[in-house]
Amino acid sequence: MLNDSVKHILRQACRQPDEPLNILTFPTHERYETNLCKTGHNFYAFRADGIKDWNTNYGDVPSNYMLLNPEKQMDQIPPYVDFDIILSQNKAGQFQIAKQLSEQMHVPLVSLEHTLPFPEWGEEPLSQMRNMRGNFNVFISEYSYDAWGWKVDNDTGVIHHGIDSQQFKPSETVQKEDHILSVVNDWINRDWCCGFGLWQNVIKGLPHRVVGDTPGLSEPAKTTDDLVKEYQSSRIFLNTSSISPVPTALLEAMSCGCAVVSTATCMIPEIIKNEENGFISNDPNKLKQYLVDLLNDEGLAKEMGQKARETILEHFSLESFIKRWDKVLGMASNFLVW
Repeated sequence: MLNDSVKHILRQACRQPDEPLNILTFPTHERYETNLCKTGHNFYAFRADGIKDWNTNYGDVPSNYMLLNPEKQMDQIPPYVDFDIILSQNKAGQFQIAKQLSEQMHVPLVSLEHTLPFPEWGEEPLSQMRNMRGNFNVFISEYSYDAWGWKVDNDTGVIHHGIDSQQFKPSETVQKEDHILSVVNDWINRDWCCGFGLWQNVIKGLPHRVVGDTPGLSEPAKTTDDLVKEYQSSRIFLNTSSISPVPTALLEAMSCGCAVVSTATCMIPEIIKNEENGFISNDPNKLKQYLVDLLNDEGLAKEMGQKARETILEHFSLESFIKRWDKVLGMASNFLVW
């Protein structure tokens, strides 16, 4: 029997340049991973208690994304697949398993971090997590690795979100409604990071609509196409997140030509320049006034929506996202782990 190190070297030597990579990962972020699958590689999702599972309310499972059987525990990993990369997508639960698998299988580890450190963490746990480094490390924004206090070496890079602007786009046939849309899942329970209380304060007395899996408040869109129609039919989008590096729903709304009003937190002020391509503030009174101004001025809302979409096309293209991920995955697949 060949040991895993030799098997991996043989796999590297025999793999064709255009052959899809086999990547072992974990269900994490349905929309993000759907775009990741557009690289054309094969993804196998390890599932276990304590690890978030794929929620089909948030997105269909792509054809090249295989959900493994958690009942088999460690035996769920198919022995007939020669894996090229282990991809961890958070340091609170996934990384520990991913590191173990990387060492056992002698396969390089890519560590992607979607989130920010929790405010209540002290320096000691944060320092421990900073030591959780993969062979390659990816953050979704420069703001993110600064917030982690990450030592940036040659093994670290940033890949900004990519939005499919051909799917998330304005429609000439869908009527824009004079209401304020917000798209958030489990909003009430995630008030601490998604600002449900702030939203209640700001939206009071204004026409609004909420989409997302939040029992007692709202339901998710049945399909991605239905979600696109929600954006297309909404003149204004409101984001109230407090701890989210780059809210995906905000970017999708901008791509669909919504005029956006948002809290000025995390990376958002780098994306939205106040009164240029949207409106941002952390003052509830100002947020409400921006919403009222947009409701009363259809021309202003249309202008801001157009500029918001231009921002996505310039800085958050799906093509750039795929190209950058292909580069990282290509480098990682040729990394030797002994």
